Amino acid sequence: MGELQVVAIHPEQRLRHGVPLWLRHRFWAAWGWARLLVPKSWPTAAGSVFGVITIVSLGVDSLSTPVVAASLAIVGLVPLIGDWREVRQALRDLETVQKPVPDAVLDGDWQLTRCSAGRVISSPSLDARLDRPIEFSEHPFKLPTDLAAIKPAVIALARSKRSRAASQPFDGLNVRLCTDLDLAGSAVRLQPARYFDTMASNYLAGHQWWSRSLSRVVVDVNRNILARDGRLIPLGRSTLANQIGISTLALTEDNWMILVLQGPAAESSRGLVAPSGSGSLEPRDLTGRTRLVESIAAGMERELREELGLIKRRMRQVRIETAVVGFGRWLEKGAKPEFFGISRIHASSADLDLRIDLSERQFVSHHLMIDPDEVDRLLTGEPFEDLDKGKSSVPLEVCLDYLRRAPR
Repeated sequence: MGELQVVAIHPEQRLRHGVPLWLRHRFWAAWGWARLLVPKSWPTAAGSVFGVITIVSLGVDSLSTPVVAASLAIVGLVPLIGDWREVRQALRDLETVQKPVPDAVLDGDWQLTRCSAGRVISSPSLDARLDRPIEFSEHPFKLPTDLAAIKPAVIALARSKRSRAASQPFDGLNVRLCTDLDLAGSAVRLQPARYFDTMASNYLAGHQWWSRSLSRVVVDVNRNILARDGRLIPLGRSTLANQIGISTLALTEDNWMILVLQGPAAESSRGLVAPSGSGSLEPRDLTGRTRLVESIAAGMERELREELGLIKRRMRQVRIETAVVGFGRWLEKGAKPEFFGISRIHASSADLDLRIDLSERQFVSHHLMIDPDEVDRLLTGEPFEDLDKGKSSVPLEVCLDYLRRAPR
């Protein structure tokens, strides 16, 4: 696997948390929903704007003012209602048919890891050469026509299936990997991508979308994953969102491992035990950084601190070192790129003030403390399920595999 590439993140870097972050999430949830339903047509924009202006002016002493305000508000809502009816019609017309992603044909030393909840392909040679320059494009990713056409229905369906205990997904901004990693260490190109684009592309893998009215398949994401010869379509030619997933496994100075049980709002591993920090790379993780490993490590620590609740001033001073140890593509998630890490928390388990922050309560049900004896059992190859602490997610199993192979 090569030497661990360790990047120390500055402990004084502040993290947004608590009520401000929760409000930010709720705002982007509402905005993402509006972006799906409100067409970019002048009747909606004009009607809504004039409706708001007139309603604000209700203080004017005129009997006609309320009537005008109501009329303009209705004019603004008519296109919105029409758009919502189109989404409802699409939901009635479309149905999903299971079509699992087959195993990919592999070249070189690429290998397939089968986990209890999915499959990841990786390359030991590439794992030893992850550090390379990055190029970030400000031009955002856009879905291909066929996926963009069903995107509103996909999001509406996902919202309808969410439990009442779970918050609705929000259209957050993440980072897309646009090029493959090569053994020469060439620069990789990144670009911004919206979370809803991932839901309408990578997360549709394993299913065909069938149109009842057309009596044919209108979307089959598997065709965007594997070429005709069974090999993975290179990331440079992929038309999927391919947002970068990041997961890291943390151990304390006294060799306790801290894991997370995913909450009801988690999309990828809901109800499963996940690594100490997992999520997606965000544009803010790239700020001031020009190397891939450095950016990935920054994103891993951000997710780690958020999900473990290491947010108080004293906890922000705790130093964390993160080794980016592996890269893979998760087949069940449309072969999206995933990076895996191992983090060393420079504090004992007793010194850590773990908590579930308000902004993370939908994504983290609770923390699991794995004692040193249990960690040793895992390092000898014992399956996580034997600890009787829940079912493991794909990122957790892959991280554990890297931990077992890491030099100690």
